[in-house]
Amino acid sequence: MVESFDRITEGNRTMNGIKNLAIAATMAMTIIPAATAASNFIVKFKTDGARADFNLRGSDLSLGEEVSAEMGIYTVEFPMTLNSRSIEFALDELKAQDNVEYAQLDHVLTPRNEDNFDLVPNDPELSKLWSFENVSASNAGTANASKAWDRFGTDGKDAGGNDIVVAVIDGGFAMNHVDLKANWAVNKGEIAGNGIDDDGNGYKDDRNGFSFDTNDGSNIPSGSHGTHVAGIVSAKGNNGVGVTGINWNVKVLPLQVNMRGLSTSKVVKAYTYVLKMKKLWLQTNGRKGMNIVATNSSFGYDRANCANGDYPVWNDLYDQMGAQGILSAAATANRSYDIDTVGDVPTGCSSDYLVAVTNTRKDGTKNFGAAWGKVNVDLSAPGTSIVSTIPGDRYSPKTGTSMATPHVAGAIAYLHSVGGANFAQMAKTSPARAASAIKKALMDSVRTSSAFDLTVSGGTLDLHEAAAIIDDM
Repeated sequence: MVESFDRITEGNRTMNGIKNLAIAATMAMTIIPAATAASNFIVKFKTDGARADFNLRGSDLSLGEEVSAEMGIYTVEFPMTLNSRSIEFALDELKAQDNVEYAQLDHVLTPRNEDNFDLVPNDPELSKLWSFENVSASNAGTANASKAWDRFGTDGKDAGGNDIVVAVIDGGFAMNHVDLKANWAVNKGEIAGNGIDDDGNGYKDDRNGFSFDTNDGSNIPSGSHGTHVAGIVSAKGNNGVGVTGINWNVKVLPLQVNMRGLSTSKVVKAYTYVLKMKKLWLQTNGRKGMNIVATNSSFGYDRANCANGDYPVWNDLYDQMGAQGILSAAATANRSYDIDTVGDVPTGCSSDYLVAVTNTRKDGTKNFGAAWGKVNVDLSAPGTSIVSTIPGDRYSPKTGTSMATPHVAGAIAYLHSVGGANFAQMAKTSPARAASAIKKALMDSVRTSSAFDLTVSGGTLDLHEAAAIIDDM
């Protein structure tokens, strides 16, 4: 079967700044369809006290919800009866206010399909985890994980004995899957299912993850895509059942969002949870929060220019998380085009802490349905016919950049487990430096190929060679 949706995308509507909101009342009405257009702005205030001075100047706008207390980001709501020109005027008014750092549309995200891409063949090789095998002439696209496991181990903890966590933001997770339940991340300060925010972090029952649809962690919705991604990162290894992930014991933090109609502001909420929990972990020397080192995301905006000023929140989020030692692995488009030319959000964004990933086939060539970019796509990883976990204690192959990206997110976590005491100390005291070292190791260790010189690194993830770099630090 072929995965019905893989990466999701924001539509590429562009809003140009116009000077006067009052003119809007005289304009002809062109209603933006509710199903495809944003109904809010995202606004970041310059200081903690700036929101109190926020001036909507008698407009029909109203201050909405706080979506990131860590970053001072709120939504500002506008009536759905506003026409597109009126929205342009309002956005310009927001950007012009002295207390606003930036403002953008709260873009609505829609699924990216891959139905026209690789069909999964009726082939006995599909029962094997080809993406983790050692490199060979017939298996050039592998992540070379088996060799790394043999040499560097699989315990999933850093040199200080701390759990290592990958946050996966996706549509749903089979929390009771036999191959996953031992590797869900644990928030030690929270008691599961008592309806109380025990640790006072603002999130109820987030013992093993959180749902941003139900606003609690006690009943995270199930879903095939998120379950499959989580299994690639860290299905339990050496347990006598099913498959293994690129990590055998690293922990996965499931953060559930409904991928249909997903808004940018909900993504901000999920990333903010990651940021807050990592800050707590660093500030309390591991007594609170979680040691999150990577995020995995399968959503974006086809053909969007991250540098044109319409998407400022994305780089801001990745930079803020990067400062806390978190690298963000993101799936590029499942479309056969050059994103350097046509654009993409977020994989066309410029944050140093973003790792943009495309999809490699078993023979080491790019999957013909995946995007590329010598300037913006960092590396490739196995993403074609990848067998992993799905609900019902079952397993299935799926194809897409969504399958390639968790190989990289999982590799980031694995490299933290390989680092010695000096590296673990750097990850605590200079987390941004440690994150940069991990990204450099990933990029410097890829297996290059003249047949696939379509990314920044020009090659494919090699877990063993990247681990050797970190092991030597």
